[in-house]
Amino acid sequence: MKTIFNTCLAQGSSQPADASQHARPVLLSALALLASAFALPAQAQQPQPVQMTQPDASSLRLRFNNPTQRPALLTVLDITRSYTLLNESHREPAYGTLLKFNTLPSGRYVVALHIGANRYRYTVQVDAKAPGGTTIAVRETTTHRVESGLATAAL
Repeated sequence: MKTIFNTCLAQGSSQPADASQHARPVLLSALALLASAFALPAQAQQPQPVQMTQPDASSLRLRFNNPTQRPALLTVLDITRSYTLLNESHREPAYGTLLKFNTLPSGRYVVALHIGANRYRYTVQVDAKAPGGTTIAVRETTTHRVESGLATAAL
């Protein structure tokens, strides 16, 4: 950009109208670039409220942000046998855990997370008879996020 400004200034001594015509688009594009540089970091800093990853074939890593520190209820259910495997409550601003399914029998399981009014539900299919060890398949079945706002109802 320094070269462009120097060229415009050099031409400006003999042709002042030409220098302003060249400098204006350069200045506008520099301002647009500067504005976009300030806008991007604000979007990148907003963390996801819930992150579910699969670090290996038989486990899940769950992390969630809870800045309001409302009760966060984490439940793991065995749907096949109608049995609750895990039922925890957390109030930390951020929490993470590793859920290992390698010792469980084959079947369908649900990982449910309730943070205030927000609901997250994942279905986990465990295959304990797979060659090489237990494997899981995960599917997010429901995410219900409630946006804060004023609601009114007419009777």
